[in-house]
Amino acid sequence: MTEHERIRWAKALVFGGWMFVLAFIGILVIQVRRAAAVSDSRFEDGVWGQRAELVSFATLPQNAVVVVPALIAGLVAAWLVRPLVDPIVVHTQWLLRIIAGLAYVILALAVLGILAVFFQGNFDSVGDVGSILGRLGGVAVGLAIVRLCTEAEHDT
Repeated sequence: MTEHERIRWAKALVFGGWMFVLAFIGILVIQVRRAAAVSDSRFEDGVWGQRAELVSFATLPQNAVVVVPALIAGLVAAWLVRPLVDPIVVHTQWLLRIIAGLAYVILALAVLGILAVFFQGNFDSVGDVGSILGRLGGVAVGLAIVRLCTEAEHDT
């Protein structure tokens, strides 16, 4: 593969990665808007408990994996441009940093969602354990993304 082809592919991958980042940001915005719309709650911990749970839905594995294609694109782009000196190297590093930042948001919201379960009062062994396990899946996805982004950035 020539240097020109590597740069062309890296640019395409970085663009694709940004599109998946925007898709996940869209999921976050939707959840924040839903949470902001809550004015009356049936939850024992009130409106804020329900808002925390709604926002933490973004951390469920089926939502958090939207970031994974961006991660893959960023990793492959970093691998392609590793030996090159080109502006795309900087763009690849920015993409990886933003993806890692989103992973930290996933981690924080998942922990918030887990803590919210314990403040709801009546612990439902089936429903609440499922909520906790779902958010722990988001924690696992977030940790994997942070680890891979960190390694890829050290390599470029």
